[in-house]
Amino acid sequence: MIRFAMLVAQGAPDAAALAAYEAAVPAAEAKAARALLSGQRPRRIASADALLAWVAAASDIPAFLVEACRAATTDKAELAALLLPQAPGTPPDLIACLAALQSAEPARYLDTASRLPPEARLIFNRLAAGSFRTRLAVPIETDPRPGTCLALLTMIDPAGPEATFALPHGNALVALTRLRLTLPETPEIIGWSRTHTTDRFGPQRQVTPHLVFELAYTGTRPNKRRKSGFDLVGAELVRWHRDLTPDRATALAEITPETDTQR
Repeated sequence: MIRFAMLVAQGAPDAAALAAYEAAVPAAEAKAARALLSGQRPRRIASADALLAWVAAASDIPAFLVEACRAATTDKAELAALLLPQAPGTPPDLIACLAALQSAEPARYLDTASRLPPEARLIFNRLAAGSFRTRLAVPIETDPRPGTCLALLTMIDPAGPEATFALPHGNALVALTRLRLTLPETPEIIGWSRTHTTDRFGPQRQVTPHLVFELAYTGTRPNKRRKSGFDLVGAELVRWHRDLTPDRATALAEITPETDTQR
């Protein structure tokens, strides 16, 4: 539980932090952490007010002192974590903490929470009170292998501005991803699109596939609904390669989930 608390201490962890955490914990704990970070939270056992009342009663803290502390913070889960004295014993891991949350018995909650340090106890309290909201910054099904590819600009929405990028597959182009245009050359790219539009679909313009862009991504995830057969995870636009011709674009087969994602 201590490692999980450290993982989420600064908010949603990125792929690198998650990978480091998973390498340091048993597989069962890594799986449980991924479930929590995907939104599969345990059933709430009590409100934050109730947790605070349990802690105050177990610690013999006078009501006036609890009220004085509450006046200093509106975070009752944090207050309960700080007011509960540390008990001796081995700190429970994430699996044990989740098992304790199967029961709404104050004694079981107190036994588990008291053996955690305050930072981990705070996360445990948020889980117990149903207020844990931290989620991964990237989808949890991500293949963690990083990669890059060279893609062709095929559609552009100047209002976004957003663009669709595609890869060659046989004699066709298959849409790969849609990204916001954030490059310094964006005004120039939009200007180019006005004179190279081949069709319009509402605000979107289909353009001749002449411009080559480098994309980076953190992994791939299978998606049968897409013509490519997968989604790029963590995709971002790196740069416009003015010097490259369309024949230098990465073939779709080079980055499918069944093959190496590195170019």
